Amino acid sequence: MKHIEKELVSEETIEQGLNVTLHANTLKKDGSYYARVNSRVANVKAALKLIKDEDKGVDISAIKHGLELYNRQVLNLLTLGFSVKVLDLGILTIKHRGKVKDKSEAESISDFTVEFIPSADVTKAVEKLSVDAVLTVDNSPVLEGISDLSRKASDGFVTVGQPIQVLGRNLKLNLEEDEIFFVPQTEQGDAKDKSEWVKVLEPQVFRNKPTELNLFVPPALPPDNRYRLLVKSSYIAGGRARKTVLSGTSEEFIAQAETV
Repeated sequence: MKHIEKELVSEETIEQGLNVTLHANTLKKDGSYYARVNSRVANVKAALKLIKDEDKGVDISAIKHGLELYNRQVLNLLTLGFSVKVLDLGILTIKHRGKVKDKSEAESISDFTVEFIPSADVTKAVEKLSVDAVLTVDNSPVLEGISDLSRKASDGFVTVGQPIQVLGRNLKLNLEEDEIFFVPQTEQGDAKDKSEWVKVLEPQVFRNKPTELNLFVPPALPPDNRYRLLVKSSYIAGGRARKTVLSGTSEEFIAQAETV
């Protein structure tokens, strides 16, 4: 279970603070904004340090081993078809993503995913957080949401070879110069090897507006992987371009193969 060792917020950098970025709500022309939380991720080491600070006599190695065993059995219970209550934090609930056409497909239903439903204690823990800093909003592309047009769904999945809709602001492209990439995600973030990035070709973009891009997911995109959509735009207005290309990325989503 080596993945629980990944150090995102280390035991040396635990400090209180929450940053948000304000973005204009382009879907409602009322001058309102929405806040995107720039959240940090605390790993197991950070939690173990807090445990050790609270109880100097605790056996950290034993707790770590217990967590590894617990993590393994949670995954095992999911594979057996159980939704799992994770301590007092919430429930990992098994959900079905797609639609069932008719009863004849009942025995071959697949395409499941997991949704985390937080407990009241978890919700209460963040209710009274105060914002430490509000980051400046610039003219970079902002990708507010991605919908799979072939399935008419906005569930965090896109279908390879099928059209998607991207909503946001500052999205319009100078198609001959600007670029869009599907960037594979690793536990460390964007894949560092840019040869793994899949570029969207100009003919694959069929709607190009400041608040909306419609494009086809490249047929060569490897399915069953996590991606972010990266938009690089130099467009200002009236066909004019800025000297500096600005970039924006989407939330993570998963590419799935087209079902026949």
